[in-house]
Formats: sequence, C-alpha cells, structure tokens
Amino acid sequence: MEIIRLTNKEAYKSAEKVIGVIGQFDGLHIGHLALIEEAKSLAKTDQAKVAVMTFDPHPDFILRKRPNMGYITPLKEKLNLLENIGVDKVIIIHFDEILARTEPEDFFNQYLSSLYAIVVGEDYHYGYKGQGNVGSLQASGKKIIVVPEKKYHDVKIGSEQIRSLLMEGKVEIIEQLLHRNYNISGIVRHGSKIGRTLGIKTANIDLDDDYQVMKKGVYGVLIHYNNRTWQGIGNIGNNPSLNYIPRMRLEVHLFDFDEDLYGKIISVDFLFFVREELIFADKEDLILQIKKDVMEVKRRFANET
Repeated sequence: MEIIRLTNKEAYKSAEKVIGVIGQFDGLHIGHLALIEEAKSLAKTDQAKVAVMTFDPHPDFILRKRPNMGYITPLKEKLNLLENIGVDKVIIIHFDEILARTEPEDFFNQYLSSLYAIVVGEDYHYGYKGQGNVGSLQASGKKIIVVPEKKYHDVKIGSEQIRSLLMEGKVEIIEQLLHRNYNISGIVRHGSKIGRTLGIKTANIDLDDDYQVMKKGVYGVLIHYNNRTWQGIGNIGNNPSLNYIPRMRLEVHLFDFDEDLYGKIISVDFLFFVREELIFADKEDLILQIKKDVMEVKRRFANET
C-alpha cells in the first residue's frame, strides 16, 4: 500500500485512474467500510486504484470542536487496517488552520480534481466552514458515488457515537459497529510490579496519547502475541488504591501464560466490561476483589464457548 503525505501547499496529482474515498475515518466503522467496499467494487469494474484520502491531525482538534481525547483508531493502526482491507493508496493531508480556511473550489482543485471518481457519504462536507457538499461535488462533472448512511437501531453509525460508547465501557456494542473488537496495541513496559505482590502477574502497556479515552475499570480481554491468542483480564485506569499513576495505563493478565513479555508488542481486544475502577481500603480487599474479577471473567468466557 502506497502512503502519500501532503501539506496545504501541495496538490494531489496522479496520471493513474484513482478512485478517492474521502473522510476522517476515525474508527473505520461499518459506515466507513461501506464507502471503501463501494470504491473497491467500482475499481474492479473500471480497472482503477482505490485511495483513501484522510486528514492528520483530526480537523476537530484544530478547529476546537471538541477536546483532544485521542483517536478510536490512531493513524498507525488506521493504516494497518486499511492495508488489510486491500486499499491501494492512502493520501494523508496535514490539516491546519490554513487548510481549514481553504475555499471548497480551491480544495477541490488542489486535492480532488485529478481523481477518476469520488466516493463519499451523503452528509459529506469539505472546504471552509464545510460549505462544499455532495451537491457541489456532483456539479463538478466528475463521477461521484454517494453511499447511504449505515444505522444501528435506527441511529446513524458515526465516530462520535463510538466515542460515547467507549466512555461508557460498552465495548460489546462497539464490536457490532466496527465488525471487530475494540483494540489497543502497544509495547509492554516495566511497571511497578505491584501485580506480583498481589499474586497476579500483569503486562503493563503505557497508553499512547493517541488512543481515545475510555471508561476506567476491568474488562474481559483477548491478548494477541506472536500469532497466538490468550484469554485474559484487563484493567485500564490510574491504580488509585496502590501506587497511583497520573497517566492512565492498561494492565493485562493472560490466563495460562508464563512468558516474559517485556519489550514485546501485544494487541488487546476488549470483549466485555466487568466493573468500574474502585478504591480499596487496604491491600487485602484489593486482592479479594481481583480474585473475584478473575473468576467472573473466566466464567463469562466459559459461558461464551
């Protein structure tokens, strides 16, 4: 997969027949996947390449539409997913205040004019204050494919909906909207080793700032490492009872696993929420709760198999 990075001073030009799928694609939910599949279908028929055109950083952060609480799918993860989907190119446009003030016609001429066709959702907007829309794209004379919105329980599926669900810990619903489990990947770091004193060995992943903030607490998880998968229990939070840390951290305990993971990259799927983060009066109460949590997670895994 080819990755092309552009600034507000550069234009996208291509002599190839390229179908552009345009959007932020945070989460790559089933609504986004529908756009890409539509482009892939057209590309197969018309012998063209599929290019996803996206922005970095998120326009919402530059335009201060919402606080920067991270991404559902940080850029690196997004690129991996797009490559697995079978996208030929990803065009990453650096978003800044200058680009935000670009008039729709200028934006079209700079980035979209050389595309063979364009695939967008029906609510797509572009250019200064979102003045450009599906109608102005269609008026350009270029081949425009507009994909109807996808809904879940009669509500349009969108990235903001998924962010809200993450803040509520509703990862089971998110799986239905992504067609995959919500996932965090990272390098296992040396932690405080408190887990060992509690009788449970954990792998600690410092959360990259790019990941969307989610509900603190205990989850049932699947941990992927070295092409194998283990069931386990995960805790995301600040360790309020012992060795408080100001920055949230993900700790996972793999069932039936006793290898050294320090420095290794692991991938964690969130399957279900168990309980909120709690503050315990003493170490003994914490140990008792951890044992209950492990039993509960194992019980739920057993019931699902």
